[in-house]
This record gives sequence, C-alpha cells and structure tokens, in this order.
Amino acid sequence: MSPFLPWSERSKGWEPHAEKLRRLVPHKYGDPNSFDPWELAPRVSLHVVECQFLGLTPEERAHMTGLASSHWSGGVFAKPLPDGRHVCILNPSHPHRRNKITLMEEICHCFLGHTPTQMVVSGDMRFRDFNKGQEEEAYGVGAAVLLPWRLFYTFLDKGSTRDELAEEFDVTPDLVAYRIKICGASHLYAARQRRRA
Repeated sequence: MSPFLPWSERSKGWEPHAEKLRRLVPHKYGDPNSFDPWELAPRVSLHVVECQFLGLTPEERAHMTGLASSHWSGGVFAKPLPDGRHVCILNPSHPHRRNKITLMEEICHCFLGHTPTQMVVSGDMRFRDFNKGQEEEAYGVGAAVLLPWRLFYTFLDKGSTRDELAEEFDVTPDLVAYRIKICGASHLYAARQRRRA
C-alpha cells in the first residue's frame, strides 16, 4: 500500500523525513498529536539552552527582547561542543508555539545535514549568508513533523478551522495556514469551511 501523501510535489518529499523524525520520540499517552521538539532535540545531538544574553547591559538585553526581538527567532552555533552536540538558542521573548516551530526548523537543519550559514564580510558590512533551499526544506519538514499529513488531513476533511487545528496540534494558526497551502489543501479547506458554514 502506498503512503498517503500531501498533494503538492514539494511537500511529498518532506513527509518521509518528518516520519523518521517523529519515530525518534515515542508518542505520549497514546496521543499522536502531541509532539515535543524539546524531547527530540537531544536525539539529533542538539542541546537547547536558555538565552540569557550574558555580557550585555540591561539596556542591551531589553533591546534584544524588545525592539530587536522580531529580527531573530533562534539559531545553532556552527562549532560543536567537545562531545559533538550543537548548542541551540531560542528567542526567550517569543511565545512557546512560535519557539516550537523555530526549534523544529533547527532540528531539521541538523537532521538533514545542512551546511551552516557563514559570516560574510563585504567592505564595512558583515552579514550571514542565506540558503533559501535549505531554509524552505527545514521549515517544511519541521511543519510536517508538527502537523503530520495523515492526521492533519483527517481534521481538515471534517471541517476543523485554522484556530481549532492550532489548538489541536499546539501550534500557531500561521503554521496551520502554511501547512494547508504548502500541501496543496487550500481548496479542500475552503470547501469544508463552506460546508460547515
């Protein structure tokens, strides 16, 4: 029997990676919807630490968690610890559900063997490079881990709203909207919402 996969070609390729990652953490209390990336992180040699901004002044810390907080979500240090683990930090000012997908994205970068970004110096400017393909794959696989297609489809087909899906899977409504679109399920979602209304 062939696996039940999303309709879009891109997301079809992400689903097998997501299934492998989900199998690394046993389901708790028989609830396959509950998935905790913090339990998964150590299984891909990722050590999540609380970001405390040591060495910054109180004003600088306030800036990083205030005005600047929308400019960063999290990251993994490219150089591993002596035992081979990588350190991951998450933005402490972001809500739990947003940190959940950020952590899943970082886990996927490690699991998929993505090349870490590099610091680029151009004249007086310093910035990190960006690999769009890697970022899309890590986010897509991470979303598939948190919203596995077989379960996600069942709720979509019965007419669950975006907000209901977010509550069911403990994710943000934005992640639900992304998953609906990237899986090619926008027409199904719209049709089931019309029927429900």
